[in-house]
Amino acid sequence: MEKLFITANELLRDSLELARRVVASGMRPTFLVAMWRGGTPIGIAVQEVLEYHSIHADHIAIRTSSYSGIDEQHKTVRVHATDYLVSRLSAEDELLIVDDVFDSGRSLDAVI
Repeated sequence: MEKLFITANELLRDSLELARRVVASGMRPTFLVAMWRGGTPIGIAVQEVLEYHSIHADHIAIRTSSYSGIDEQHKTVRVHATDYLVSRLSAEDELLIVDDVFDSGRSLDAVI
């Protein structure tokens, strides 16, 4: 898969477009999770737009780890900083998870 590099302005533009689509879809997330590190700028932009539209989503960053070196992954993905979410989420909540890339999907699978 070829990597696509974008500028900071393109990331912001795309993040705002994502937020617009979330609002237009009718989804009203009660929690917004940004995957640390790359997903946090997206999470900030999305949260600001949600708040502007009076959608008050509790927001948090979650970190995963699976690399032991450059391009060297472990078989398991560890998820960090979930205690806050686990202690507050209920079946009625709507959870929105954002990240900057989607490659193997292993990190997202581990979080879910």
